[in-house]
Amino acid sequence: MKTLTPLPPTRSIKGPALFPILSLIGLAIGLVYFGWITDRSFFYCMVAIFGVAFLILSFFSIQTGLILMTLAMLFSPEITIGTIGLRELTIRIEDVLIPILAMAWLARLAIRKEFQLIASNPLNKPILILILVSIGSTIWGISQEGTTLLPALFYFLKTIEFFTIFFLVTNYVRSAGQIRFFLYFSLFTVALIGIYTLFQVPNTEIFTEHRITAPFEGVPQPASVGGYMMFLLLILLGLILYDRHSMRRLFYVMAAGVTFIPFLFTFNRTSYASLVAGLLLISFLSKKPWVFGCLFIFLLTSPLWSPRAVKARIAFTWEDGIQEGRELGVDQSFEERIGTYKKMWNSAKGSPVIGWGVGSYDYLDSQYARTFHEIGAVGLGIWLWIFFRLYRISRWLFKALPDGPMKGLTLGYTAGLVGILVHAFGVITFYIIRIMEPFWFVTGLVVSLYTLKVKEEAS
Repeated sequence: MKTLTPLPPTRSIKGPALFPILSLIGLAIGLVYFGWITDRSFFYCMVAIFGVAFLILSFFSIQTGLILMTLAMLFSPEITIGTIGLRELTIRIEDVLIPILAMAWLARLAIRKEFQLIASNPLNKPILILILVSIGSTIWGISQEGTTLLPALFYFLKTIEFFTIFFLVTNYVRSAGQIRFFLYFSLFTVALIGIYTLFQVPNTEIFTEHRITAPFEGVPQPASVGGYMMFLLLILLGLILYDRHSMRRLFYVMAAGVTFIPFLFTFNRTSYASLVAGLLLISFLSKKPWVFGCLFIFLLTSPLWSPRAVKARIAFTWEDGIQEGRELGVDQSFEERIGTYKKMWNSAKGSPVIGWGVGSYDYLDSQYARTFHEIGAVGLGIWLWIFFRLYRISRWLFKALPDGPMKGLTLGYTAGLVGILVHAFGVITFYIIRIMEPFWFVTGLVVSLYTLKVKEEAS
């Protein structure tokens, strides 16, 4: 496959190019000294040192920076610094790494006198329009007291952070080899998460805080780790179907196994439904009768092999629905998710076109309800436009590529897109860091693969 020429390694940096690096080192030393003489928190001093070290490391090796960022997405501790509405305001390591990595990338471009800040790709336009609409609707919402600045800024910057991951990957990745490298590292990360959560399985209990949780998560958030596992499980299945390398396929099977067991014990029905939706799409797109047959048997026999606790969690949906006051015949949690749309509309109908601004709706039960309230029908339509473009890109790649790991990636990613969209019915998926950061990282790989393939076809 013909590829773009990778960026050459940095050989030497002289004169003015050293000034910003030395200045940042001096700044870090100054912050440490300030923390020492004023008895400030030692933590902030260490953040300054770590940040400058990461900047220098990333400047010389963007690949290393991306690897560390990928690890931080799932293994980063959270530090609570306040609250916004119903949620705690937390800072994670990658909240520092991502902007620093972007700075390192910009510094490399400046030194090499390359002026294309963002590589051309089909998502640039809809992402830019989404950002502008979000800003416009938020300004309108603040002026009408529909939202306030702090929550709006927090959630807006979080979304920008996700898009930054995407742009960093699409700007750096220039070859199929790089795509494979970062893909395998992402799969290695999910395998580590699978092993980590596998040890939690014996202690899990329904309706308690003893649920499957990612590292350093504090209060368990099964919908977050379940959504992440769902997305990567579908990619692993696509690779199992189309990668012919026996040792790699064995790794995929093992990674899927250690991930699927704790996935079941998340007891998160939204993640279950998302996985089933993705599996149905894989069976349809692969056009392999035996895949459809295996899926049919898998679902048909699920009452036999599913753990008792999982069956109890699913059955509770209807068992609790017979209680007095259940108007829809389902349990309270399910009913509240359905009722979210009614609550949203009571407020959103005052500004249905552009919404009341980012951060104006604090319910956690549905991304679609929240997006409609925040940025209106226009903003929700742009989000769906982005996902529709991604679906077309991955479908085209799946048809155009020969059998192999890249074809398996595109199949699993296409199914993962559908899974993410289903997941968003019951969770504010587009705001969940542990789902969206890996999602936009892999999306960057898929869009980079699309760019390479289009150039190959054109030549």
